[in-house]
Amino acid sequence: QVAYQGTTFFGYVGLWTGQSPHKFTVSGDERAGGRWWENAVAAFLNRNYPVSWLVRDTLSRAEDFQSAVLRLAGIPIIAEVYYIVGGVLPKEGMVITRNRRGPADLWPLDPLGGAWFRVETNYDHWTTPPPSDDRRTAATKALNATGQQNINFDTLFKVSLLNSVFNTVYTTVMSAALPGKYQTWIR
Repeated sequence: QVAYQGTTFFGYVGLWTGQSPHKFTVSGDERAGGRWWENAVAAFLNRNYPVSWLVRDTLSRAEDFQSAVLRLAGIPIIAEVYYIVGGVLPKEGMVITRNRRGPADLWPLDPLGGAWFRVETNYDHWTTPPPSDDRRTAATKALNATGQQNINFDTLFKVSLLNSVFNTVYTTVMSAALPGKYQTWIR
C-alpha cells in the first residue's frame, strides 16, 4: 500500500508536490519575502523546517486534510511559501500563505458561495499581481469558462497549458480521492 507519493528533482531530499491517497494533496509555491540571511537564521539558529521537508513530513504523518492544514500552517519554516492543500470532500481545499512563524492567511474553498476553485500564482491573493506576470486573471477566466461541471484531469491540464498561465518547471494534476490518476509532466 502506498503511504504517499510525490514529485521532486533528482537528488533532492524534500518534496514540493505530493499526495497521501484518500487523504489529501499538497503543493508548495514560492512566495517572495524576506532576505536570504533571514532564511539562514531561521534554518541554523531557530532550527525551523525547510519548506519542502515539511511537505514530505506532512505527507508521511498527517491522517487527513484537517491535520495536514494544521501542520502546514503551524510548524515554523525557514522561508515564506504558499501551500496549496486539497482533500477528498468538496469543501476541503485551502491556500495557506505562510511566513516563517505561521500563517499570514488561510484562503479556503467556499463552493456554496461560488468559490469552487482557488488560483495561486506566487502572489498574495489579496494583492494585484504585476501586469508582467498576471497568470491569475487568465487562469480564473479559463476555469470559469470551463465550468465546475466540466472540470476533470484533462480540462485542468489544458488550463495549465495556456500561454498566459504556463510558467513552471513541471505540472502535476492529482486528486487524493482518485490517487491512481496522479500525473506529472516536465515542462
